[in-house]
Amino acid sequence: MSRQLPSITVVDIRSSKSSPLETLDADTLEGLRGSRNAKTLPSLLLWDEAGQELYDKVAACPEYYPYRVERELLNQRLDEISATLAGAVPDVLIELGSGSMAKTAPLLAALDARLTAPVVYYALDVDLSELEASLSALCDTVPLRNITVRGLLGTYEDGADWLNGDEMAGSRRAVLWLGNSMANFDMGVAGAVLASFARAGNAGSFGGLLLGVDGCREAERICVAYNLPGGQTERWMKHALRAAAEVFAAQDDAAEAAKFFDADNWTFQGHWVPERKRFENYLIPTRNLHGHIQGNTIALDKGERVGIVTSGKWTRGDIGDICSKQGLDVQTWWNSDEIDYGAFPSNTAL
Repeated sequence: MSRQLPSITVVDIRSSKSSPLETLDADTLEGLRGSRNAKTLPSLLLWDEAGQELYDKVAACPEYYPYRVERELLNQRLDEISATLAGAVPDVLIELGSGSMAKTAPLLAALDARLTAPVVYYALDVDLSELEASLSALCDTVPLRNITVRGLLGTYEDGADWLNGDEMAGSRRAVLWLGNSMANFDMGVAGAVLASFARAGNAGSFGGLLLGVDGCREAERICVAYNLPGGQTERWMKHALRAAAEVFAAQDDAAEAAKFFDADNWTFQGHWVPERKRFENYLIPTRNLHGHIQGNTIALDKGERVGIVTSGKWTRGDIGDICSKQGLDVQTWWNSDEIDYGAFPSNTAL
């Protein structure tokens, strides 16, 4: 199935027509049935339209260095990065978890100026409305001659499977994964995702990966960035509770869910965990909570941590280890002058 916007095609590549957005109710309840202090809420709750707006306010804060530093690094090294991508001679450029594409726009413009053959840029995301809005904004602001812009509606797994399909047979591809998004996974999972895109398609069809990875290990700086003094982080994280209540709003137990997820009964905490090389975000009930939702009894003790999202801080050495385990070779590292924040391409050594 495809949806047509003015000059934009969004291709539905979902292996299951029940998208992660449509199973948020079940995923939310499943996460809350875990053992004590191992319970979770899906991070996808943070990324509806209202959540994206709250994140944009986080990203605009000077203390929140990851967004600013990566954007500055990409702009400073735009010529080198675009030349490297053009040198990979891709037919297809696919961006994983494309989001707003604000950092992608200047990179596409620089790449477009270097291309001597047409390239199709595919933005991969699970939220159709956000995907359409971001693609429209991209096309409105960036005139492209050699790059055709399209969207892919699906998960990372769907994207890798799609590259293995008949439609992409013979296409040479390059992959973008920016925003330190790979470090939201455990290292092993992140490596498996990288490998799934590197190995999809025919031999010789992989041009490389461009990754944006935060390797900052300054505890104080990390803690301020991920728990902003103006309260922007807390408001964004607590939005997950409002989004969870909204998931159940049309169901018979909507009132019960609204009571359970009432943000006034929760607080936010974040912790830098150096032995795990990551910052962990938790929502914590300020009193005992019990709810009966969709036939499930959900109980949380006062003070019990519920994980919502993590952000790994992986150095060049960490990324080298991850890539080498998957048969990938890191070729180039572009590092920020301010902190250890690198964006680099890697290609397969197989």
